[in-house]
Amino acid sequence: MKRNIGGVVKAAASLSLAGGIIAVAALPAAAAAPNYAYAVNATGLVTLGPLGYADYPGTSPVSVVNANVAGVLTAGAATETADATSASAQVASLGVDLSALVDLSTGIITSSCSLDTDTGVVSGTSSIADGTITGLLSGTVDLSTNPTVDEMVTPVGLSLIASIELNRQTTAVDGTLTVDAIYITLLSGETITIAESTCNSASLAAVPVLPTKTLAFSIGGLGLLLIGGLG
Repeated sequence: MKRNIGGVVKAAASLSLAGGIIAVAALPAAAAAPNYAYAVNATGLVTLGPLGYADYPGTSPVSVVNANVAGVLTAGAATETADATSASAQVASLGVDLSALVDLSTGIITSSCSLDTDTGVVSGTSSIADGTITGLLSGTVDLSTNPTVDEMVTPVGLSLIASIELNRQTTAVDGTLTVDAIYITLLSGETITIAESTCNSASLAAVPVLPTKTLAFSIGGLGLLLIGGLG
């Protein structure tokens, strides 16, 4: 009788081990914030957004007919996407009233980021079509089509109205990269973010389940223990 009990205990232990292997294999990748993108976000005297928010895991792609923020800006159609290793944002026909006399306008704006799963490097970029600032004493100022990282717009007189940064890129302590195509801070304290994309420094894809033969091996081991313990 004691031998039978011992065999059952051994079998239970083997079953627990096998179950543990299966459970661990089925778990998703380590918990992390989602990859995401959005069209527009405003904070300060006027707070609204993020508009057109897409994320992974979550909902992607997301499209909106317009991304207007009353009293702050107008924007046309926007489409945002996110997946396990990348994110992107696209906004059309942006118009921002920087002051009563100074305006910023653009065609299509994009930002994107992606993780290279071979190197573990996260990179990002932005593009701005037909971007201009008008109404300044210095005349019309053209924005860079493919701005460098953290490119500041510094025409004469703009500093009295707002701070504008193109292709703004910030990296968190965990390696997560955020790319803002246009980041505006008005003297009123209002901040406006246009076309933001954020990517983690690790893939968010779920970890594959262990092969079936691992289960077969574990069950086989259980059978041997049952035979040896109960015989």
